[in-house]
Parts: sequence; C-alpha cells; structure tokens
Amino acid sequence: MAKTFALALLATVQTALAQESDPMGGSACVVAKQLGDSLAIEWAVGRPTVSKAIADAKRALAARGFEHVFPQGNSPITHGWLVVVKTKYQTYTGRTRTSYGCGFSPQSAIGAEELAINDLRTYSWGWKPSHGYNQVQVERF
Repeated sequence: MAKTFALALLATVQTALAQESDPMGGSACVVAKQLGDSLAIEWAVGRPTVSKAIADAKRALAARGFEHVFPQGNSPITHGWLVVVKTKYQTYTGRTRTSYGCGFSPQSAIGAEELAINDLRTYSWGWKPSHGYNQVQVERF
C-alpha cells in the first residue's frame, strides 16, 4: 500500500514538472575555472535540449581559449528570463575569488535572479550575501 502511494506521488510530481517546462528545450550556463576561481562564463538559451545548450556554451568558452569548463546552471525552458550575477570576495583564507551564478525562470527576471543567487551560493561555498554581487546579464529569451 505504501509503495503504491509513493509511486502515485512520484508520478504526480513528474507530471506537474513536465507541464511546467518544455521537455524539448534547454538553456545553460558554463563556467571556466582555474584553482577554484571562476574566470569566465558563457550561456546558451532556447536550444533544443539542455545538453545542446551546455555543448554550445562549452564550445564558446573553448573558442576563447579556456580548457577547464564546467556546466553550472541549466533549465529545460526555451523561453523565459536569464539572469547572470558575478561577485568578487575574499575567502576565509584571504584569497580573492570571482564567482558567477546563473538563473532561468519562465515567469520573471526577479525569479531568475533569485535562482542565480542560489546557483552562486551552491558553487561558491565561501560566498556570503554580505559580499554582494552585480548583475552581468538580464535577458528575456
């Protein structure tokens, strides 16, 4: 009985998620890094799939000469808002770090900015909101 309930709940959640996003689309941000410091960011929006968006952003960074690139934020949406944020801060050990955050929202730039800040926090453990950030890009796609 419990297993049946769990499977029904999982199916309901998957259906709700599928209805909220376009399963045939994708957008992504990829960051070039070296020794824990973010050097550059590229994004690709409105691609046929998330993996295509990641590949396009990686290719753009490689064309700029970056070798160590890592996918960071992504979303299965083809239309919406993109916000990219950037911060420079001092780590606990005194090192200066640059970090990026990337967010996508089908509803608003404010929602995308909130997701970009969460992305920044996820990939930059030493960053605190008191360090602040700047918007690098706000784009409707």
